[in-house]
Amino acid sequence: MRLVIVGLDGLDPDLVERWKMDWFKQRSWGRHYVGMLNDLYTPILWSCFLTGLNVEEHGYNLPKLEEKRNKDAFKSEFLYKLYLLRKKIPIKKLGLRKLLIKLGLVNPYPGSIMPDYLLRRTFLEELKAKGYSVIAIEVPGYNETRNEYYRVKIDELVAAPFCERAKLVEEALEDTKERIARAVTYVDKGYNVVFVYSPLPDVAFHMAVKPSLKVRVWLRAVHNSLYRTIKKLLDLAEEKEYVVLIVSDHGFDLKNYYHSNYGFWSLNIEPPSRWSISSILDFKENILKLVEAVWQ
Repeated sequence: MRLVIVGLDGLDPDLVERWKMDWFKQRSWGRHYVGMLNDLYTPILWSCFLTGLNVEEHGYNLPKLEEKRNKDAFKSEFLYKLYLLRKKIPIKKLGLRKLLIKLGLVNPYPGSIMPDYLLRRTFLEELKAKGYSVIAIEVPGYNETRNEYYRVKIDELVAAPFCERAKLVEEALEDTKERIARAVTYVDKGYNVVFVYSPLPDVAFHMAVKPSLKVRVWLRAVHNSLYRTIKKLLDLAEEKEYVVLIVSDHGFDLKNYYHSNYGFWSLNIEPPSRWSISSILDFKENILKLVEAVWQ
């Protein structure tokens, strides 16, 4: 079976029901648990989704992720070692990192990519090794290049006026449109697996900052715009007889105003009888069986 995966960051299963957003449900749907992790951090969660492993137990926790991301930001090993050496010197800040960014020697928004020993255990790499044609577009933990920009901007804009925060959401929506357009080309080419990720609706939740009723109406409208953005891909995939999996890494709890312990998933087919999803760690095995038609 050919498969399209649409990863939507922060799509919450309870809000899909409460706000009557049936557009995301497709033919079958459910929820999956993610609360076994210490940090509900997007690149860690998608790494678990891809590998079927609790990656925190395999040496990829938040401190290790941040250490690797900082190292990957530098264009050379020498510059990174120089930066670490400078940090050990107890003198006034010299602005070395900012200078290196200005000179193009440091990436201000480096992606969070798993170590090679975990990348090899992703279902994407395993399918590639078996000869399947696979494309991944901006998938956290795997090959992202743009998503860190939104994580940094979320922190920078949290106290900004709402109009400025809303602009970041519009930017993420335009970015998502471009990613979906790329995915459409690969479905047209008949790739076996096409996986595209959007930082929405999570960016919108963080920019809403404990929303009023008016802002909650805006949040639902953002979800609707997101659905209309991905619909072209969903329709083409249906026409080309792809299985479509819409999936999120976590939800969003509007009371605690942070990531919730459950994500959402839906399929455009009735799942095989042995399809069984309890937690985010279950997707890898089920996806491999689906693509390889083991159940048929």
